[in-house]
Amino acid sequence: MAALNSAGVGGWIRLLRPREERALAGSVLPVATVEELTARLGAGPVGWAVELGGEMADRIVAEVPELGVHGIVEMVRVGGEAVALQAIAALADERDFRVAAVPEVLVGPAEVVSRGVGVEHMLRSIRVAHALAVQRVLDAAEQLVPASERFAQMRRANEVLFDITDRVSDEMAREYGRAHDAWLASSAAVRREVLQEILRGGHVPLDRAVRILGYDLSRHHRALVVWTEDYTGAGAHQLEEAAAAVLAACGCTTTLIVPVGGRRVWAWGAQVSGVPLRPEAWWPRPPAEVRVAIGVPGSGVAGFVSSHRQALEAERVAMISAVSRGVFDYQDLDVVAMLSGDMERAREFVRRELGGLADPGEPVAAVRATLKCYLDVGRSLAEAAALLHVARNTVAYRVQRAEQLRGRKISERRLPLQAALALADELGAAVLGDAPATG
Repeated sequence: MAALNSAGVGGWIRLLRPREERALAGSVLPVATVEELTARLGAGPVGWAVELGGEMADRIVAEVPELGVHGIVEMVRVGGEAVALQAIAALADERDFRVAAVPEVLVGPAEVVSRGVGVEHMLRSIRVAHALAVQRVLDAAEQLVPASERFAQMRRANEVLFDITDRVSDEMAREYGRAHDAWLASSAAVRREVLQEILRGGHVPLDRAVRILGYDLSRHHRALVVWTEDYTGAGAHQLEEAAAAVLAACGCTTTLIVPVGGRRVWAWGAQVSGVPLRPEAWWPRPPAEVRVAIGVPGSGVAGFVSSHRQALEAERVAMISAVSRGVFDYQDLDVVAMLSGDMERAREFVRRELGGLADPGEPVAAVRATLKCYLDVGRSLAEAAALLHVARNTVAYRVQRAEQLRGRKISERRLPLQAALALADELGAAVLGDAPATG
């Protein structure tokens, strides 16, 4: 960026521009908050702040891995962006602008306390974010502020950022202390301790575990993870209700539902004998902002643990999935879950097996979807045509086109081909090629 004259205190902030043109579209804060600051400063500075928030979150997760887990990492992302926007507003002298998400999301006491994450990790995350923010702001000032004003503007930027860091640190420490005291005073702490010991594979006498949890571990279990990515929508109570409704639809007669912070619950349901039903036709369905990950039913303590681990894996797939839906059943996603643990290797595998079929363009996507359906129904043209609502000849043509794009017959390495198609169907652009071509 070429240096330009700044107008007024912090006027140079309005000259900031993001690296990516669509940076604003990646915001994780409420639309109204972003729109308010955009109206004051313009899209350039706000997009720059959104990018900075994302960088801060990535740096925190890399340097403080204790915060890089589902349920916390999302809060780090929202909190990082909230602080970045607050900082930009302060630097531009917009003193009355406030991001409501700062005290609630960046602090996130209920989530981290219930996960056993110490306050020292949270405070360290603030120091990591502060160091990166200072570096980015001073680099920008060096490019945008005339030499005659640069020292004064850099000194002011340092003061503003230190002030924000101090205030957030104080607020975090206070909120963490309150949440920790409440947690220790509740029976939930004892239940969570026993539950964590069971999930770690430790030995807990069955009668003691049943008494504390209020749940019979000797039965047949199905585990859920229920969460929301909407930081202004569903709360813990609504998530618990959704979990109970899902488990009831699965035929479970007793439940164990444990809040994990304010926006996630772990849940189990059991019945005396037999295998819990698959929730093929739930009614009512979970609310639109609620996501549900489901494990495969299992028996006894081992089944209680394994179904939970599978639900966590289904949740992980949900976080990277390209499919818009509310329910992620491990029974349908087991292959994707097993093959997507290393995303770089998953990408290499998909592109190697699919060849030209890995093109992300819409014409090839239709061919790829048809081939997957055709293979899933045992290579029946009639059945695939009925499921896809197209003519039988259309299926035949697309299968032939798929072989041309792949560069080999679909009978070659059939199982790896189906696995690659499953990955592409679920994860989309994350494992496909980089640029569309003609289909």
